[in-house]
Amino acid sequence: MPTVFQQLASHREITALRNVLDCSLDASVLREGAVMESGTRPAWLMLLCPAHSEELPEWPGAATHTDTGSMSCGTVLDYRSTEEMLQSHADLWLTPLTGVRPDALGGIWSEVLNEADRVLAARLEREADDDPEGEVLQGMLTMMDMACRSAAEDNLTQAVTSLALCESLALRL
Repeated sequence: MPTVFQQLASHREITALRNVLDCSLDASVLREGAVMESGTRPAWLMLLCPAHSEELPEWPGAATHTDTGSMSCGTVLDYRSTEEMLQSHADLWLTPLTGVRPDALGGIWSEVLNEADRVLAARLEREADDDPEGEVLQGMLTMMDMACRSAAEDNLTQAVTSLALCESLALRL
């Protein structure tokens, strides 16, 4: 008999695979995101350990199930559109970290990402060379540069991939 995870994830195209927590434990809980507008399945699936299963109010789940440790805690299988994922990145970490709001720039993602890149670069310049946060920011700037170039070429799918890597690094700040 297939697990709940297998049932929810099967025969679906994953648009992004993210890790939104810095946790080394295996997941024991599967949280479903809200149902997608285009169907009856959840927009994302998040796998969590017991410690994190109740600690993420910004990721409200439509339903929660037990999981048998199929992936590590913090893994998110995303099925949303590119635009929805970009907005999710903005809501969860990009705007809180940089202060850059997509609506203030007309939702033009190339401009949003360029401004966020500028803010992160300025923050890196202020950091001391021996500060471990500087190393994290340098890695983020590398990924942000790729996101900016992709957005400028109107390849928002690739920009989302780069932002997912930035998000993982941002967990260390």
